[in-house]
Amino acid sequence: MADTTTEVKKVTKGEKKTREAMKKLGLAPVNDIFRVTIKQKEGVLVVVAEPEVYASPSGETYVVFGDHSFDDIASRLQKAVPKANVDDIVKAAMPAPTAVKESEESEEIVAQEVDNFDYKGVNPKDVEVVMKETKASREKVVETLIATKNDLVSAVLELTTN
Repeated sequence: MADTTTEVKKVTKGEKKTREAMKKLGLAPVNDIFRVTIKQKEGVLVVVAEPEVYASPSGETYVVFGDHSFDDIASRLQKAVPKANVDDIVKAAMPAPTAVKESEESEEIVAQEVDNFDYKGVNPKDVEVVMKETKASREKVVETLIATKNDLVSAVLELTTN
């Protein structure tokens, strides 16, 4: 004879209250769902293997109960790829050394232009802050800061609304 043991899940008092509250809110239990997977940023999955799912009458809102686990797809793929292939991919993705030198030279030129720029009495740090927030040119930011009497908030608002 085969040993057939069925696991009887003990229902706690808190779980009973939760189920009653779900019914009062109009949420109905959804049957035939065996797994719930929620995708988060950067390939991380939240997996509920044996969920208890409730749905709102409109079908737009779900409540999921159950034991969850995290599954990181990126790390799993990285483990699956042999080390030699990873090295080849990294080498292929690296830019040529000449490209690096060109970008360093262009950064030096930009730094020299910033040093030679006439701020017309405006604090350079204020200009950098407003440029970062509005993505406007240095000249336009200086003009706006002069017009707003160095008021950063007004300058940002003026540059973003125009």
